[in-house]
Amino acid sequence: MPATAQHNEQAATTPNPFPEPSQQYGENPARFLAEDLTVDDGEGTSGELMLARIRGLETIELCGFWLAVERALANKEGREPRDSVEREIRERKSALEAHGEGLPQAGMTPAERREAAAERDAESVAVLVDDDGEEVPWSRQEGATVGASR
Repeated sequence: MPATAQHNEQAATTPNPFPEPSQQYGENPARFLAEDLTVDDGEGTSGELMLARIRGLETIELCGFWLAVERALANKEGREPRDSVEREIRERKSALEAHGEGLPQAGMTPAERREAAAERDAESVAVLVDDDGEEVPWSRQEGATVGASR
């Protein structure tokens, strides 16, 4: 079963500048944005997880939330927002605006993704047939096989 809360040590040290939106979106971006962007020396995070999470943001609205959290953290810490983090978020937002929200699948346009989703949501056409290939009602399944498996 997945964890529903952070470890006590992490929860105590991770700021949450916007608790209500965090609850709404189901995540606290500060958990990632509180990390430093450093060269990975093999001793833990280098901020790569943060950048990977930014590249996986699925909506324009969520990009705006992440940007607000980065700016709130910077304000709290008395620094400017990090250019590289803001740039990554803006680039992700631009990609979503250009290609549609959600995680694009293998080069499909937004229209193609919608069409594929509509096809997946189509009514099932599976029928049961008897040994002679005649359609059998689902209520009379005895001895029937699924037509597609013949």
